[in-house]
Amino acid sequence: MIVNKHFKFLFFKFLDKNKKIFINKIRREKEEVNKMRVIFNIFLIFIFVLINKGLVLAKVSGECSNCHTMHYSQNATTSSKWGSEGPYQWLTINDCVGCHSAGDSSTGIDPVTGAPIVYNTAAPSYGFYYAAGGKYEGLAGGNFYYVTTDDTHGHNIPGITDQDSILDTAPGLSSGCSCHSSGMSLGFGSGHAGGSGGCDGCDCCHDAAHHVDDSGPVVGNTTGWPAAYYRFLSPGYDSGPHPYTMITSTGFYGAEGIEDSDWEKTYDSTDHNEYAGGGNYTHSISLFCAVCHGDFYEYEKSSGGWYHHPTDYAIPDKGEYADAFGANGTGTGTWDPMVPVARPHSNLEGMTGPDQNVDIGTDMVQCLSCHRPHASPYADMLRWDYENKCTTNSTDDECGCIVCHTKKSKLSL
Repeated sequence: MIVNKHFKFLFFKFLDKNKKIFINKIRREKEEVNKMRVIFNIFLIFIFVLINKGLVLAKVSGECSNCHTMHYSQNATTSSKWGSEGPYQWLTINDCVGCHSAGDSSTGIDPVTGAPIVYNTAAPSYGFYYAAGGKYEGLAGGNFYYVTTDDTHGHNIPGITDQDSILDTAPGLSSGCSCHSSGMSLGFGSGHAGGSGGCDGCDCCHDAAHHVDDSGPVVGNTTGWPAAYYRFLSPGYDSGPHPYTMITSTGFYGAEGIEDSDWEKTYDSTDHNEYAGGGNYTHSISLFCAVCHGDFYEYEKSSGGWYHHPTDYAIPDKGEYADAFGANGTGTGTWDPMVPVARPHSNLEGMTGPDQNVDIGTDMVQCLSCHRPHASPYADMLRWDYENKCTTNSTDDECGCIVCHTKKSKLSL
């Protein structure tokens, strides 16, 4: 009996000891599994950040030789990948037009540099498709191809077109601004590159600070220079904001917005640019247009009514406008890529990405609600065919005017 008791004691002691070993082993294995899960989750987060950083940042990245050459010389000649009229300022391999052009209809983003294409040598076959007109309009700013077919379809740019055959100054140019007169149309005549102190085509609108960190999502709400303004829309002319048209006359320092990762090559109500607006707001993209087209910039109703279509003006939440963007009186409509609105900067600066809603009574009509800033297939750089598709029987997918003026298509005249 004593032997049996002793045997039982040893036996249970053995089981207890091995049970503890087994439990500790299981615990350690669980801890190792949890550690691996944590490491794996950190790895996924890291990859997610890297991917999204690549999508969100417009700051240039990649090999320096994609954009720069030290002496505009390679093996005692020049590379076929470079522009033919160098050397270029800033040691680049081409000028603005050369880097943002494509010799076909389908390239919307340069496959090497990632640069957005603003000029195709054939009608673009990508971007916003206006079904009523049967034409693609390229990236968000439009495509300079269309101004090569008709001067009324866009801004004339040196290196793409000749000077405008109709205009020699900007329509709506304020009488107090003389710097863009005397036969000068976006760089034609005397320009910055010629040493006269004016602008020279693309740099009339863009101050291409490609290496500035514009990680956003909202960029441009600063008065510094150089700075990450939306789409580089703040002509710095190498030394700072233009002291006359940009500050003294208008107070504009640079555009503010949220930049779409592919510049609206793909688009829908949740995939688009966002723009800041507000009457005389320092970073309103419409105020930027007013630098040259100031007489058209009307954001307050005068005692006699409107004399120009309002800009930087909230869409009224009453009358026919209460139904704008499909709101149907609810106060909230859906973003329409044909008619983009501007947001009050106080709302925009709280956003982390594009919003699919249009807040009637708050969000604003802007210059870009109706116009493409570069060029479009239609007269006056309009986003739709106003001359042929806007009638009293039009639908809102034919005529962008009807998106806001919802009752005008139901008139019987």
